[in-house]
Amino acid sequence: MKPEARRAVARRAAAARWIRKRFGSSSFEALGLPGGDLVDAGLADLAQEKASVESLLVSLAAPRLRREGVPLAGPILTEPEDRLFDLLARTAGGLAHARYNAYLRQMSSFADACRMARIDRERRAS
Repeated sequence: MKPEARRAVARRAAAARWIRKRFGSSSFEALGLPGGDLVDAGLADLAQEKASVESLLVSLAAPRLRREGVPLAGPILTEPEDRLFDLLARTAGGLAHARYNAYLRQMSSFADACRMARIDRERRAS
């Protein structure tokens, strides 16, 4: 296995352990959080340093996700807003703006739900 692939596997495993410790499950999708599948895919792509819609979304929402306790594995992609819109413009054409806004709303919903799940878990622990 190449060193880059090993680092990606190690980053993803560390993120899964942190998510399990902090939220009680190894993935956000398993928790049933809105947009959890996007965040799980984005974290996996970031661990591989791959630019995708999901990894750009996670990079764009990184400050808020960090505040809510989401472990960000790997480097955060630069200029995620512009890169995400460009990627959506290539794939969605005239719907790029609508999809961009829908993805942002989904990330906001995820962060809100993540916060509530974290608070609920902390309350039960104390």
